[in-house]
Amino acid sequence: MESITRFDGFVGNAHPVSVLRRATAPGSRTLGHAYLLHGTAGTGKKTLAAVTAAALVCQGEDDRPCGECPACKKAFGAFGHPDILVFRTPEGKTQFPVELIREIRRQAYIRPNESEKKVILIQNAEMMNVASANALLKVLEEPPEHLVFILTCDNLSALPETIPSRCICLELHEVAPRRAEQWLLRHFPEESADRLEGALLCGGGNLGKCIRFLEDEATQKLFERAIELCRALSDGREYDLLVSLAPLEGNRDQFADFLSMVDRLVCETAKAGFVSSSREAVSLAARLSPGRAVRVHQLGNEMRRGLKANVSLSLLLAVYSSGLKTIMET
Repeated sequence: MESITRFDGFVGNAHPVSVLRRATAPGSRTLGHAYLLHGTAGTGKKTLAAVTAAALVCQGEDDRPCGECPACKKAFGAFGHPDILVFRTPEGKTQFPVELIREIRRQAYIRPNESEKKVILIQNAEMMNVASANALLKVLEEPPEHLVFILTCDNLSALPETIPSRCICLELHEVAPRRAEQWLLRHFPEESADRLEGALLCGGGNLGKCIRFLEDEATQKLFERAIELCRALSDGREYDLLVSLAPLEGNRDQFADFLSMVDRLVCETAKAGFVSSSREAVSLAARLSPGRAVRVHQLGNEMRRGLKANVSLSLLLAVYSSGLKTIMET
């Protein structure tokens, strides 16, 4: 799929796109010093942040980013633009180290190499703890004139409140499923109807999740496992339920994704009797009552709280399996 390199490429989220488009226009007087894009994973925050960063270094005279000038080509190229710096948690780390924040502060005061503006993009800012957030506060609140911060965050409540208070906060939402379907048909014309239906069942109005389903084989297999669990639950097949959970041992991120997928399926199942739904959701709805679907959702919430509290994954899987068995037998 062709990557999005202009504001026009977005579907939905008209307000944040409009705000950022006006702010980065040539001669704009509305440009802020720090923006925080927040919303569910898969709603396009990182893509919108990248387009906004490109607009700030773009050399085009009209609608920025133009996607054609040398600066835009660098911004979206393999090696990036020297005035766009991207920071994320180091591999293997669950939080931003204070040392990394100190490096961000140091880079903030170095003037741009080629453009009038320098952009520091901080991905998954909710990974900052209180110490790292405090280390960033002064430069975030009063950055040099040449600098613009762009932060992205999946969970605003997990971010120390001192950070949002110093940013222009823009929330991104999922789009209507019908608009998501139209977008997928335009951008994935080679895909079969069955595959597109699977992508929409997996992601709904979350385009990021729909795209992951179509482009990532591991995501497809994990979603198929989630479907198998729901089928086993509805048919009372305890052995198949255990088989669907066994491969999740040892991978907390995969278990978190699996819980979200099951949640998505039981939500669609509960709605199937009231709105137009996929064939899979209708099939599950014939066997899985709305009451059971709600209990599966509640159990998933308990597991997510356990993951956040760093409870042993083996213990969580055992509790999840036992909880599903109880739901199945009730």
